[in-house]
Amino acid sequence: MKLAESEIPRYLTSRILHLILMPTEACNFRCVYCYEDFKLNRMEPWVVRGVRRLLTYRAPELDMLTLSWFGGEPLLARDIIEEILIHVQSLLAGNPSLRFASDITTNAYSLTLPVFERMVDLGVTKYQISFDGPRKWHDKKRVLADGRGTFDRIWQNVVALKSVDRSFSIVLRLHVDKENHPDLPEFIEACEKAFADDPRFTLFVRRLSRLGGPNDDKLPILGAKQGDRIIGSLTRCAEGHRVEKTTMQDLAPVCYASQGNSFLVRANGRLNKCTVALDHPMNEVGTMREDGTMEISTPRARQWMRGLSSLDPLELECPMVGLAEPSR
Repeated sequence: MKLAESEIPRYLTSRILHLILMPTEACNFRCVYCYEDFKLNRMEPWVVRGVRRLLTYRAPELDMLTLSWFGGEPLLARDIIEEILIHVQSLLAGNPSLRFASDITTNAYSLTLPVFERMVDLGVTKYQISFDGPRKWHDKKRVLADGRGTFDRIWQNVVALKSVDRSFSIVLRLHVDKENHPDLPEFIEACEKAFADDPRFTLFVRRLSRLGGPNDDKLPILGAKQGDRIIGSLTRCAEGHRVEKTTMQDLAPVCYASQGNSFLVRANGRLNKCTVALDHPMNEVGTMREDGTMEISTPRARQWMRGLSSLDPLELECPMVGLAEPSR
């Protein structure tokens, strides 16, 4: 999908703010393909205060505020999420024209019915939850820190959410690799039985990628052509089983990291653009301050936004590709 020049202002305007917040960088999982090091734990109290003050300052001038929750496993610091969201609710009351949206990427191990209802009440209405297929494969790849499997508890949690009579959306991200793909129709059939009559649940089939983790060289990654063929087959399988689906073609053509009004706030106050290349030297574009201001390196931030000038689809889709190293 190509970006039209007329769409560029929405990614640069100060009337829109998107913050990706990491309330903790700790995690109760040790997925075999994970790229994070878990060195940082809970978001520092001064960073939480800084975020709250930033939102207070910016709310009157914003048309749209979006908060995305990322980790680690963000629900391990649910109290921090709630503190910030309760503050946002007070800002919305005082700024009735401000639109707000919130989403979360979670492993769903702690996403019990009461937790989910509380999150929805506070405005978190979009969820992404990953699976590695049926139990046979999932429990080999998405394991707890002590090595135990996680499929049964996650699946039970997710299926239970159907009973909530509220507006929300849940994307079930299904990883595909050389090992698990023959058994993935079994997972799709389970999705049909559980969610075929509920459009709030959507399947997103995605080829497993190497993202810089210590096990990258051991991962059973599919080649591009084989991966496209298998994903196409699984997508048709989902259609045949009346499972709502999302594809790469349905996603926005501009990565959040390419957008001038989107920032990742890490637990230690560091400002990044990308949630994957966390330790890349160019990914540190600034610092969150306790007084609610953001100190930003304009030259580094511009590197991430270069696709908005070039309109190169590759630079817009993943500005990490071809990113220049910082000057000495």
